[in-house]
Amino acid sequence: MNTMTLTPGQLSLSQLYDIWRHPVQLRLDASAIDGINASVACVNDIVAEGRTAYGINTGFGLLAQTRIADEDLQNLQRSLVLSHAAGVGDPLDDAMVRLIMVLKINSLARGFSGIRLSVIEALIALVNAGVYPLIPAKGSVGASGDLAPLAHLSLTLLG
Repeated sequence: MNTMTLTPGQLSLSQLYDIWRHPVQLRLDASAIDGINASVACVNDIVAEGRTAYGINTGFGLLAQTRIADEDLQNLQRSLVLSHAAGVGDPLDDAMVRLIMVLKINSLARGFSGIRLSVIEALIALVNAGVYPLIPAKGSVGASGDLAPLAHLSLTLLG
């Protein structure tokens, strides 16, 4: 099995092709950790200071101006994932899901999302164990087009 050290933002097309074709053992390059932790600290500061920030402590869409109480934030995030897991159709094959997971890990590890290192490590552990979430081939929510598939991916992390 191919072992790959993932340096965020440095995946080549040939590496992506290899990931799609074969299972891979991932390691996160240590250079990513400071950026991830700094991003988490930024989110923690927003919450600790009582500031309002979209996607952290507000509703979404038409409720973007609605502040969510601190004690409801964990439920807000969980509900967001559950409400967006609305895909249909045949499941994507394991190779495609593996590629999606590695691309998402690569993106999150750049340190711009505020996601905890432990979540990224959990995704890496799934890839390394060959555990690929069921992601339906059809369905989209929002302008980005990837919210439903990523919600299905996230369900595995929620348990």
